Amino acid sequence: MLFKENNFHKLSKVFLSETPCVSIFIPTHRAGQTQEDKIRFKNAVSEAKEKLQTESIFNFEKMTEKEAKGFLTSAYDLLEKDNFWLHQSDGLAVFIGNDFFEYYETPIKFETKVYVNHHFYLRPLLPLLNKDHRFFLLALSQGEVRFFEGQKYSITPVKIKDLTPANFAEAMAVEDPEKTLQAHGAGNSTVHHGHGLHKDQQDWQLEQYCRMVDDGLMKMLHDEKAPLIIAGVDELVAIYKNISRYNYIVEPHVSGNVENDDPVLLHEKAWRKIVPVFNQKIEKKKSEFKTAMANGKASSKLLDIVPKAINGKVETLFLTKHAPVVWGNYVESTNTIDAHSKRNNSSVCLVNLAAVKTIEQGGKIYELDHMELPAFTEMANAIYRY
Repeated sequence: MLFKENNFHKLSKVFLSETPCVSIFIPTHRAGQTQEDKIRFKNAVSEAKEKLQTESIFNFEKMTEKEAKGFLTSAYDLLEKDNFWLHQSDGLAVFIGNDFFEYYETPIKFETKVYVNHHFYLRPLLPLLNKDHRFFLLALSQGEVRFFEGQKYSITPVKIKDLTPANFAEAMAVEDPEKTLQAHGAGNSTVHHGHGLHKDQQDWQLEQYCRMVDDGLMKMLHDEKAPLIIAGVDELVAIYKNISRYNYIVEPHVSGNVENDDPVLLHEKAWRKIVPVFNQKIEKKKSEFKTAMANGKASSKLLDIVPKAINGKVETLFLTKHAPVVWGNYVESTNTIDAHSKRNNSSVCLVNLAAVKTIEQGGKIYELDHMELPAFTEMANAIYRY
């Protein structure tokens, strides 16, 4: 199952008071190493079984070996599904509770992690939720028009056939109805329009084509602000940029004829071009943090950040990639955090708690290398809403 934002919100609301929640993350391979993936998952399930038998968690009774095996039945069953292991992505996330079992194949390669508590551990999924990585891609040529919505790890085709001409020939058939039959016969092949036409007339036709495409897309994009990157030959891209009414077209474009590029290849090319745009956003947020810190509206102390996140006050959270688990629990009566040097039966991962509460209440999270944090002496930085 592919992971989506609504899955995160569903998982974040699962809290079990009588039986534990088990979260398992492992790296997997897209092809060729099925046995290695199965062994890694089998070892992770064995670790979960041991935790259920030996660790004192929340108010759960430690399980016998038979009870632990029964609780993990769905995970053991998954190990036996050979076809499942033949079709993996880069990472596998599995969530097990009382009468609850879900798994997600993801395009991120996880570090192996087994977490048992009264809630699920969701922090490894954060990179899939970064809305600041959302962008649009227009693949434009004389032979076809394609449009996509992308994120860092995914790209999705968007149906636009009712909004734009399918290709240059169809657009020109609208200008000259007698060419309609010719346009439908053109299919996705490139229309060479230079025969007998002056350069200024050729340019005018291409401009009309781009304008018709833009008019159609603007019916869908009129209230959007996500960056749009264009893929196509330089001449056509320049014309489109000149006439477009969309205010968020990025300067770099994917140059060349992309008619034969599949979505995966288009995504790869587009992401290389657009990642500096997103990096600029991060740098801007880091500058905002420093200003907010000077005004008392930011913090680099995890124990201060967690209560703010729980109360919906965190607008932006910066986290160190691969930060260790920090144990503690939230004391509601004092709105403070009780930190634990070692895990006890009431401990939760404070980093996971801050992240989940930030996402639940509409905040943004950036995971960065440690030295890239605005205040890199700590593992978490936050900008507050007020």
